[in-house]
Amino acid sequence: MTFGELLISVGTGHLVALPGSRAARTLAAGSTSPRLVPAPDEICARLIALAAAELDQGPGACWDGAVLTLLFPTDAPRDPAVPGPGGPVEEVATPAELLRAVSAARSAGTHEIRLRPTFPLDTPLPDAVPLQDTTFPAPVTHVTATPGVTADNADNAADNPISRRLAEIVGTLAAQDEAPLTPARAAADLAETLPTSGFVVAEAGPAGLWIEHAMRPAHGRVRVLRAGGPVALAGALLAGLHGDIGVAVVEDPPVGPAATLLHLASALDVDLVVEVWGQRGGLRRAADHRQRLRAALRGHGVRVIEVPVDFTSTKLLVDALTDDTEDALSAKDSVDAGKHQAKLRSQQ
Repeated sequence: MTFGELLISVGTGHLVALPGSRAARTLAAGSTSPRLVPAPDEICARLIALAAAELDQGPGACWDGAVLTLLFPTDAPRDPAVPGPGGPVEEVATPAELLRAVSAARSAGTHEIRLRPTFPLDTPLPDAVPLQDTTFPAPVTHVTATPGVTADNADNAADNPISRRLAEIVGTLAAQDEAPLTPARAAADLAETLPTSGFVVAEAGPAGLWIEHAMRPAHGRVRVLRAGGPVALAGALLAGLHGDIGVAVVEDPPVGPAATLLHLASALDVDLVVEVWGQRGGLRRAADHRQRLRAALRGHGVRVIEVPVDFTSTKLLVDALTDDTEDALSAKDSVDAGKHQAKLRSQQ
């Protein structure tokens, strides 16, 4: 039993390996193993692993050749800065100890553990440990017949005043064509042009809030992550590695680790489109946006589109959502995450 099979047994679908690690040697060729994703540095490795966890692909895993860092999904908003690893490293002497540590972390709701295997990495697994299916899962997709109504509540939209109000807001804003675009119009453009192989990954905050409640693609898939823009980029990169066209919707141009992720996507020959919903972009109307999107989605490699979007209408969406207790918490979390990101940016 290889190290890769051990990781598969705990549900890990991707192993993000740092430069110089022993990953290529310990994941025996031809064995059942997670998808190996090289990362240029520790921060990018954690961003990719966090994206894997947020996309329900099992625990996100980083390997430096000695320490295995596992990141677990959480409902709490993540710090978009994604700082370096902290906390103690637990030594595990057998595969069974590693399995127990992962099980304990899941039971306790722990977000991160760091394990140092001291056993040979080809040590057999304990008996009766099933290998989990790590096939890339079909993410939650919002396909709706009425703007602003998700697939979960589309059947009850006619009798739901919240859904009717959302549909009215989104429909009115999507009808406005001039730049800067309303976020409802930008989301509608993306929905109209997204191919079947498209996979949209948006960051938390105002952009993600509109993607979640206003985007209704006829094809493709959509996820809004709990973390910031770099993690959304990492999620779109993972989608590209699986043969999809990854589309990241973020609010800031990619710099720092985010830019490094784009260089990695180019090196891995991944098709990735980045939509930056901000203040810049030479677009005069929605038709210009759709034209650029179509060209980008037909192309290959990494393409970045800057889209001028006016988020002042976000208050209308939040007010409509807060009429419903369940949706109010989701809306508040998204807005709070956006405010936190803005605060971080102002401190840089």
